[in-house]
Amino acid sequence: MTQETMQGIYQKLTSTSLASLAAVACLLAFPISAWALTEQQILDKLDGIPVFLIVNDEGQSLTARVSNEEQEFEVPIVFINSTEAQDFIDSADSEQAQIIDDAKIAVLPLSDVYAEASSQLESPDSLVYVPSAESVSQASQIVDQEVQGVPLYAAVDLERDQYLLTGDNTLPMFFSLQDLQSQVSALVASNPDVEDSIGVEVTTFETVLGNMVADDPNINQVMELIQFVPSSQTLQYLESLSEETTAE
Repeated sequence: MTQETMQGIYQKLTSTSLASLAAVACLLAFPISAWALTEQQILDKLDGIPVFLIVNDEGQSLTARVSNEEQEFEVPIVFINSTEAQDFIDSADSEQAQIIDDAKIAVLPLSDVYAEASSQLESPDSLVYVPSAESVSQASQIVDQEVQGVPLYAAVDLERDQYLLTGDNTLPMFFSLQDLQSQVSALVASNPDVEDSIGVEVTTFETVLGNMVADDPNINQVMELIQFVPSSQTLQYLESLSEETTAE
């Protein structure tokens, strides 16, 4: 990856910084005539999510074989966290597994991966996502059952059964529980009375993405409000890569 490419990706991804939660809870109630999200709207939302692929020198990515009722096909394995991608490579090396020759980690906006899959696969939501093991453990403890997929976290007003939106009327969904807790702490610091009424809702990225492509008029407009918030750890990792390429 060239220095210009790395810096461009970093600048684009960091423009989606941690959202600030609004002090007022907003009720998500919309008319059922809401339009479905277009593919471009979905790509715009995915553009702010950095993901990690294991590739060889020719740019071929590590894939998994999936199947539907009609056929089997291979799709890229998309790591949400760089640590899991590196652990996969290290584990394969230690076990002398036959993995991609000259394996390395590539970082891309998920919109690019999704668009490429969309052009080649009948269902781009068939991509295989590998979540952070820590996040899965945290999410499973919150809901008291095993979470299947990539966890997403949102703040809710427990008393009103409503999501908390940002000041610009977006619904932030965090890939990191710690980042959400940080935002909630900032909100509570300025509004102590709301501390006991704020909770955390857990869903999965796969569920939300499936809802975005499902064309369900009851939730389409809610999907329009969602802003995915990449983890601060991932953004720090990208910053370190950007600094390394600048120094070279």
